[in-house]
Amino acid sequence: MSTHTAFHPSPTRSPSTVAFASRTGTATYMSSIAANRVNGAVNGQPKAYDCDEDANCVEVNACDEEMCRTTLDVRIHGEWYDLSGWRKAHPAGAHWIDWYDGRDATEVMDAFHSEKARKMWQRLPRSTEATAVQLEKDVMPDTSTQLAFRELREQLEADGWWDRDYVHEAKLLGIFGSLVVGSFATAHTVPVVSAVLAGLAMTNAGWLGHDYVHGVDKFCDKMRLFVALAGGLGATWWSDKHNKHHALTNEMGVDEDIATDPFLYTWAPDPKHDSPLRKIQHLIFYIPYYFLIALWRVDTMQVIVSAVEEKRTSAKSRSSTPSSLTFLPFNVWVPTTLLSGLTSALIVTPTHQS
Repeated sequence: MSTHTAFHPSPTRSPSTVAFASRTGTATYMSSIAANRVNGAVNGQPKAYDCDEDANCVEVNACDEEMCRTTLDVRIHGEWYDLSGWRKAHPAGAHWIDWYDGRDATEVMDAFHSEKARKMWQRLPRSTEATAVQLEKDVMPDTSTQLAFRELREQLEADGWWDRDYVHEAKLLGIFGSLVVGSFATAHTVPVVSAVLAGLAMTNAGWLGHDYVHGVDKFCDKMRLFVALAGGLGATWWSDKHNKHHALTNEMGVDEDIATDPFLYTWAPDPKHDSPLRKIQHLIFYIPYYFLIALWRVDTMQVIVSAVEEKRTSAKSRSSTPSSLTFLPFNVWVPTTLLSGLTSALIVTPTHQS
C-alpha cells in the first residue's frame, strides 16, 4: 500500500476522532459533530455498549477516569447503528468497522456476510435520534438505483440464483486437478511443459480461491483454505485485501489493488514520490508482473503475523500453508511462480484498474 496516501473514514471526522474523546478536553481532536456524539450525551453519565461475537450487547459507562468513548455510527438499510461496542468483537477485525464510521454499509453487509450474520446486526444498538439526524445531513441518501439494486438482489436470492451448483464446482476443480497431475507427470521429463501446466494451475487456484474466500455459504467455509493449499496464499490476507477492493473500490490508501507504485503508477503521483521508471512503464510492465505471486506470498506472511498478534478470530486456522506445487523440482517451481504472476497480473490489471 502506498505510504503517502491517506484515508478518511468519514466525511465529517478524521480517523483520530473515531474511537475516543478526551474527558477533560485538554487534548481533544474531536470535530464539533463528534463532540456531540459521546454516546448520545455530553453531560451526565453517558452510556456505551460492549458486545460479544453474537452481537449480544450490554450497556456500560462510556467514560473512565481518563477518557470517554465516542459512538461509531454506521447506516444499514436506512437505520443508523452504534457499533463502537461491536468493533472489537467483529470476526473480520475492528478496522472494517472503523472504515465505515459515518457511512452507509448496506451493500457490504448484504454481500460479505452469511445469512446468520445478516440477522445479527439487527440486534446491535441503534444510534441516538440526534446523532442519526445529524449524520443524515452529511451522508448521501440512498438513491433510487441503490434501492432498486437491493430489491433485485433479494429477488435473485429468493429465486435460487445464489444456490451452489456442485456439478459445476466439480468441473472447475477437475480442471485444476488435471493441470496439477499433468505438471507432476512431466516434471522430470519435460520441465518446460511442467512449468507451464503448474503456472496455469496456480493461476486457476487463485480464481477458485477468490470465490471460496469471498463466499458466505457452508461449502465456501469448508473450501476456505483451498487458496493456501493450492496457491500458497493466506485466506486471512486474501479476505482483507480483496474485500477492501470490493467494498472500498478505488479509494486511495485502502484499495491495495490500485496501490502498485513504485513499480507501476495508475495515476500521476506527487512529484516528490515520482519515479523515472514511470515514463517507460508501458515498456517494462511485464517485469514486475512476473513477481506478483511472490509479492502476494510475502504480504500473506505479514498479514498472518499481524492477525495472530491482534488475536483476530480464526487467524491461526486460516494461516497460509505452502502450496502443494512447491513439491515440484526447483527448476520447475521457480518459473511456475513467475509465470503464474505474469498470467494473473495480465488478467487482474486490466479488469481492476481500467
